[in-house]
Amino acid sequence: MLNKTATAATPPDGRERIIQAAFQLFAERGFYGVSISDVAESAGLVKSSIYHHFENKEALYLAVLGEAFDKISAEMKANAVGGDWQTRLKGAMHVLARTMGPRSADLSLILEGITHTPTNPRKKEELRAKLLLVIANEIAQGIACGDLQPLDPKMATACLIGLIVSVLQTNQNWSEARRVDFAFNLFLQGAVRRAPRK
Repeated sequence: MLNKTATAATPPDGRERIIQAAFQLFAERGFYGVSISDVAESAGLVKSSIYHHFENKEALYLAVLGEAFDKISAEMKANAVGGDWQTRLKGAMHVLARTMGPRSADLSLILEGITHTPTNPRKKEELRAKLLLVIANEIAQGIACGDLQPLDPKMATACLIGLIVSVLQTNQNWSEARRVDFAFNLFLQGAVRRAPRK
């Protein structure tokens, strides 16, 4: 979630206040359930202040969505360091899982933005590609060193994320970390037995 911790000594500027307020509202109500007036009231600003920073509600939504993607991407990059490509990839996936769990406001916002919001399709794809690039780069490293078969990194990334999100939303009484590890290992090793039955 976007940072909401601002002290009296360092209050957020008008634009940041707007984005913080809009993030929570959009995550809770979706694009169509939020008006500019709602955002202004939540931010403690007059409505004209919103239009000083953003042309319309769609521009505001894209800004909020962009910050959410940037935050997740930065955390994934910070966690995808050291070790081999598998270690880095798993680190990035654990960050993604924390951010996109079933109760995450980030997940609500992102799914709404990708599937239901009338925003510019090209812009949405740019944001999505930025998030997936961290994972795709590590998968590409696995392909380059011969550990993985020559897959399409983008398609492999989509499959891995699909596994992670699906496993996170099951009712299995497992910890988040165990769910991520299960999906990660299933992605790498598959479900087929490696040795014939005796």
